[in-house]
Amino acid sequence: MKYNGVIENKLRVIEQKVGEIKSWGIGSYEDFSNNSLLQNGVERALQVAVEAIIDISERILSIKRIPPSGSGAANLEILENEGVIKTAGRYSDMIRFRNFIVHRYEKIDTEVVYGIIKNKLELFSAFVDEIRGC
Repeated sequence: MKYNGVIENKLRVIEQKVGEIKSWGIGSYEDFSNNSLLQNGVERALQVAVEAIIDISERILSIKRIPPSGSGAANLEILENEGVIKTAGRYSDMIRFRNFIVHRYEKIDTEVVYGIIKNKLELFSAFVDEIRGC
């Protein structure tokens, strides 16, 4: 199924934010943990990328005339059940991370953010590929 331009624009936002993070030369954990400007930039870029995933999920459900559920993670499960994505669970941690930085913004664990940068950025590309491949 080919989706509309709004969805494609949001997919590009995800690619842009991930590209920005990669271009910032994060370096070692020590470098990252001592650079509050970099930490804040990465947190915001990750938040925007996850927001785009949530928006895309809701738009696809709308196109399919399926009512969205009450949570971003549950919407991804619906997309999995509909065959739009393969495994919703692989993206659920990103949704939980977004919820955490939005609601517990006063203390975000730098190690968690660094772990996402080093180990989870490819999930954003995987999501983009899955949506474009539908």
